[in-house]
Amino acid sequence: MLLTDNPIPDADGDHFGFRTHAAVLCAAITATEDLPLTVGVFGPWGMGKSSFMKVCQDLLDQRDIPTVWFNPWKYDQKDEIWHALIQSVLTEIAQDLEERRQKGDLALRERMAGALETIRRLSQAAAWLLARRAAGPLTAGVLTADDVDAAQTALTEPGTETYLHVNHFEQDFKDVVHTYTDGGRLVLFIDDLDRCSPDAAITVLDSLKLFLGEGSCVFVLAMDYQVVAEAAARRFHAENPDEARGRQYLEKLIHFPYHLPGVSFEAIVRHLQDKVTDAELAGSRELWELVEVAFEANPRRVRRFVNGLNLTAMTLRMNPADPPSRRLLLHAGTLLALHMKHPDFFGVLKSDPGVWRRFDDAEFFRTELSGQDALLARENPGARRLLARVSFRREGYDFPDPPTPTEIRLLTQVLTVTGGLSNGTADPSAAATADGTTGAGPGHGA
Repeated sequence: MLLTDNPIPDADGDHFGFRTHAAVLCAAITATEDLPLTVGVFGPWGMGKSSFMKVCQDLLDQRDIPTVWFNPWKYDQKDEIWHALIQSVLTEIAQDLEERRQKGDLALRERMAGALETIRRLSQAAAWLLARRAAGPLTAGVLTADDVDAAQTALTEPGTETYLHVNHFEQDFKDVVHTYTDGGRLVLFIDDLDRCSPDAAITVLDSLKLFLGEGSCVFVLAMDYQVVAEAAARRFHAENPDEARGRQYLEKLIHFPYHLPGVSFEAIVRHLQDKVTDAELAGSRELWELVEVAFEANPRRVRRFVNGLNLTAMTLRMNPADPPSRRLLLHAGTLLALHMKHPDFFGVLKSDPGVWRRFDDAEFFRTELSGQDALLARENPGARRLLARVSFRREGYDFPDPPTPTEIRLLTQVLTVTGGLSNGTADPSAAATADGTTGAGPGHGA
């Protein structure tokens, strides 16, 4: 079983307790009168920002509040991004208005037709601006081929109407949103802002301010605050980033900072425990202690670990006559965690397997490490803490004693295939053993 990293589709898929917090935020968004409003959903990488916003979107949809979802990470160039953002919003509105126009009475059809014509002109104005800036690809959702040609022609012979429309873009957009929402509000979710290049991330933020800043809109932006603040700092001073100015930029743009509530490790265990496919490990208290020490409560990292562990266990079981022991599987999990979290330490361990036991002895006997071991410990304090927490001497747990050099060679060969390591091109079948025979190897039956 491989676990995907896709965000949950709606509130029913919430496994981490986001719904209660999302309901409070959505109630606040619904009650806010002074619009536009910009909400920043802040959280580190892998903590569920996209899933949290999907829960929010579902709850708002249930209240019949129109929403639009935009992912700027799909677009490479900053000119493409602001254009795609505007066109995505206009396309979503146009599709809904067209459905309402076809179902309505004469007065409603006329009102919807007027709004649709304004949307077409807004879309053409955005395409014209893009053509002015660069002759790159156009991603207009509501423009026809003729519209695009007209926009490109405007690069050399802009018409008065186009100029006027660009100048009135904000007011026209405000009027369209008012018609679309029947005087309510439009909520625009912008995801993965911190995955964009620094220039692209700031372009999205500027677009909200310059093009969409007058409508009755709520912008909900998911980001790692520090990543985007650093991008803003580099924008003002590329060679010597001004971190204070970067933070000020975000503070001015983000009206309400919302820090994503943490996911409890217990919730992660409840959700993923039955996703561990090997029976030796599925209910192992020691395995989940290792996971918590290595990855804390980061759902994305835990999923990736479980994927790697499942594939590793399946590879080690290629010979059903000689299945891997619980000891070997737990060591495989520890080595996988070291590779994911402390790759430099893992690299040393491959060439010097005895370092694991030397670290374990130093921790237990409270002795000082020396030479290269001391340097390695200073450079990798997290690795030393991890090994201490999975020590066979730790009371209350049943961790195995450190692996032998032969076991480490076997497991690193397997992990080359199953754990995404890059230490050669070992064949998967040959990687199953240390002596070159498929399936049998030290540490399996004990």
